[in-house]
Amino acid sequence: SIFNMFGTRFHHGHSAPHVQRRAQMQLWITLEDSAQGGTRTISVGTQQGTQAVQIEIPLGINDGDSVQYPAIGPGGMDLIITYRIHPNPRWQRQGTNLITEQAVSIWDLILGAEITVEDIRNDQLLLNVPARTQPGTVLRMRGRGMPDRTGQRGDLLVRVNAQIPQNIPDEIIQVIEQNNAK
Repeated sequence: SIFNMFGTRFHHGHSAPHVQRRAQMQLWITLEDSAQGGTRTISVGTQQGTQAVQIEIPLGINDGDSVQYPAIGPGGMDLIITYRIHPNPRWQRQGTNLITEQAVSIWDLILGAEITVEDIRNDQLLLNVPARTQPGTVLRMRGRGMPDRTGQRGDLLVRVNAQIPQNIPDEIIQVIEQNNAK
């Protein structure tokens, strides 16, 4: 962990000025860490080496948010952690909403189907794909996105993409060709 000592803050009042020193660090976490919150053990540099301390990752923390943890930094200083969230190839975050893509059989888009979708907490969910759904349509699953600081969850937005089967029977191809010729 890399620390920068920064800022000397003076409190003016009836007593003499007081100097408060703080340590600052960045902590990289995953989007899943932000979605679940929880406890994490980190290493804090001290004059004697490093020391393991436990911190609580706030539920729904955003990339770039800073949290002050009192008296756990080097020498008992306050530690300010700026959270950074690794980009996630599967989920795109917009506030408390999450956007993901799901490949769906072209037949399921045409005929309609119930498909299984996994949310960020690895829960298996059933999503109803209406008949005649166009590829690229976004379907909303309420309350299955990212939590905010109070635990209220946004929505999961699923963009369905057409997946064309490898082996399409010749009879189906002929029917499509006949209907296309009209």
